[in-house]
Amino acid sequence: MSDGDADGSAKWRCAWCEKPHGRNDPPCDNCGHHKFERAVVPTAPDVGDDYQREPVWLCPECGRQHQKNSPPCNRCGNATLDRHIPSDEDYADELGETSYLDLLDAKYAVALVVALVGAAVLVLGLLGVIALPGTGGGDLTVENVPGSADEANGVGLAAAERAYLAAVDDRRSDTDRTELERNDRLDRVATFANQRWVKSVYGDASRPSGERLAEAIGDTCRGTRPSLVTTNPQPGDEAFTSAERLGTALADAAESGEVSPTTAEGSLTGVDVHVGPDGTVYLSQFVC
Repeated sequence: MSDGDADGSAKWRCAWCEKPHGRNDPPCDNCGHHKFERAVVPTAPDVGDDYQREPVWLCPECGRQHQKNSPPCNRCGNATLDRHIPSDEDYADELGETSYLDLLDAKYAVALVVALVGAAVLVLGLLGVIALPGTGGGDLTVENVPGSADEANGVGLAAAERAYLAAVDDRRSDTDRTELERNDRLDRVATFANQRWVKSVYGDASRPSGERLAEAIGDTCRGTRPSLVTTNPQPGDEAFTSAERLGTALADAAESGEVSPTTAEGSLTGVDVHVGPDGTVYLSQFVC
């Protein structure tokens, strides 16, 4: 049954929100009130100066507008709503202040945040900044590695690694190869491979298989097979007088290896230099 008769009138209206109804059959389908009263005025007045809009319900705490008196507030959870007849100014303000955040339900907002965080983690994993399942899994820690990962005869090995890559890049430029950019993930895998190599020489470990190294690298080398450069020269005393000389000596030794870093295809690299207990220097490098 319709709310009004054919002439636009109704016999009953809600005692709370005044919505017209065709019969005395509460609750009100607008605000849920359980009491009707007889209508004494037409429920569909002609549009004119005295026309009154349908009431809305405002939260007294945050101002959120609701079409029905159905607390709690959808935005802040306040337990009560206030009846309000909107004016022309209200509609103008509403159009000017509505934002996309007002249109988001709380659960959709949470889902959006989760999706953004997941996308950020995926990007960091693909860039090699963090490890993701299937993109470089497994523990890359090697305990009790003989020798030193920090210095050799007073020369810092981190500085020697930078000097080595500078020397390699100089030689790559002469062959029109791309300058190499260090990648955190490849650095960690190079360190793992180098330390296992050193421990296999001076201890009881074994060198990791190609399958294990590929698993550790994961998707860092997308579409490119990584090249592994290794060398273990025994530089003279002069090479240990500075990081630059040690880096150059390592670059010279790497040229005679199975894979030359000068001609290796790729733009990403990871490198590690470690000195054994007897002074032998070990270098492992990935290029892809």
